[in-house]
Amino acid sequence: MQPLLASEPNRVGGYRLLARIGGGAMGAVYLARSRGGRGVAIKVVRPELADDGEFRERFRREVEMARSVGGFWTATVIDADTETAQPWLATEYVPGPTLHRAVADHGPLPEQTVRTLAAGLAEALGAIHRAGLVHRDLKPGNVLLGPDGPRVIDFGISRAMTSSALTATGIFLGTPGFFSPEQTVGSDVGPPSDVFSLGAVLMFAATGAGPFGNENTAAMLYRVVHNEPDLSSLPPGLRPLIGSCLAKEPARRPTPGGLLDQIGESSPQNDSWLPAEITAVITEHTAQLQRASEAALERGPDSASPGTAARQARPARGGADWSAAPAAPAKPIIPARPKPTAQQPNQPTAAPARIAPSRPTPPVERVRGDGPGPEFATGGRVGALMSALVLFGLIYLAMQVGRYGSWDPDLWALAQFGMVLLAISGALSLGKAVLPSLRLKVSGEGLRVSRAGAAREIPWSQISRVALVGTGKRQSVAVWARPGSPAQGWRIWNPTRPYHGGVRLFPIGAAGGPIARRQEGRRVRQALEQYGRGTFDNRMA
Repeated sequence: MQPLLASEPNRVGGYRLLARIGGGAMGAVYLARSRGGRGVAIKVVRPELADDGEFRERFRREVEMARSVGGFWTATVIDADTETAQPWLATEYVPGPTLHRAVADHGPLPEQTVRTLAAGLAEALGAIHRAGLVHRDLKPGNVLLGPDGPRVIDFGISRAMTSSALTATGIFLGTPGFFSPEQTVGSDVGPPSDVFSLGAVLMFAATGAGPFGNENTAAMLYRVVHNEPDLSSLPPGLRPLIGSCLAKEPARRPTPGGLLDQIGESSPQNDSWLPAEITAVITEHTAQLQRASEAALERGPDSASPGTAARQARPARGGADWSAAPAAPAKPIIPARPKPTAQQPNQPTAAPARIAPSRPTPPVERVRGDGPGPEFATGGRVGALMSALVLFGLIYLAMQVGRYGSWDPDLWALAQFGMVLLAISGALSLGKAVLPSLRLKVSGEGLRVSRAGAAREIPWSQISRVALVGTGKRQSVAVWARPGSPAQGWRIWNPTRPYHGGVRLFPIGAAGGPIARRQEGRRVRQALEQYGRGTFDNRMA
């Protein structure tokens, strides 16, 4: 979660906004409080999309689909307004992390927890399919781990089983790595596709990785269609369950009811179904929601935006990334003046001492280089070396011609000037060839840019926005800092450039040829969407 910005609203409908949970291509998601004190999650559509009649119709369909789904393990729709200037949807707030965040921060889940997760998600899919829907985008980021069990969220690309495919302007197409083979090749997608995605989600929960890898989108999609999943890292007890979900042929996959038969009677779900460290995160989320609600009541309905106070709080790693407004600091303590005595009439007293309240030093947030998350490196070193060799070869040939040939003095002077320019270009190319690659690490902690042992670490709490900007060889990752965060200025090993109030931090265009640049851009975009805690701005990508 992120604190509210000063430009964001205080209210949506009858709900008081407390914090930003995240965001995506459709819009922002906020934590809010109803008038009766209930915590809710509100998705607000982007203004530019709200003006698109076709998108607004698609959003109406999403709301209708989400309302039509019942069952234990889907987030309940509480309220919605699809006709206002900025449409919005309110669902129950689940005080827990997504499955993706939990595994990224705390590692794979125990086998019994995965079985319990599988039972809950199978019941959720059963409810979705009974409503005549196919989810089409079941992934770890769309599974919330609540205190009493999982919840499936986000019906943004769901469609009715009897409807046609999405329109050509559809925003969501699913998530690579959790596609079914039929979804990958564009065939008809039905309930078995969701079961395949469920198998991939359970594989991620049990091992921290997908069944077909995640290093390259094109190669991964090929393996989804043509290769069998690698189940060797799974506990033996989970291989038959997950392997049956990942069958290539849709007819060979079990139904959600068949999965429940394989799992058997699961133990009753309570607040101990998850590992202790994830349960502690849920407890902290619940406590911070309570504190934020109490702070909102103290501020009153006409006070300034809650983001103003919330921005003073520093997020805690592994828990909610915001906190309620801190209590006002104590007033300075001024000792009372001693009364003059008979022996010391009108004796002047010393000036009163002002004792300022102590302020704890906030912990230093680190972005580790060995944490979970993809790493990217600049390329082009071989090409730079070849370029340097060619340039120095041209200089050598020109010198030999000048040594044995007869040159006009003016022409020879011009040739010497050209050789100097070639030498400078060759030296720059040679320097690029021998200089170690610049590396970008994207993780749940933030961004880490490093080269030859020197690194700059930028936690997500210091980033207000991150985007991919530019095209071709000029494409790069740009970041915008939150107010009060350290400036990300120019450094000799990482020469950043200003960009519309932010800085270009890492060059994607240096990855190689056009195909390599496009592939690297897709991988970086996917990483920022998964790890960026709602800061990724897809409009600039």
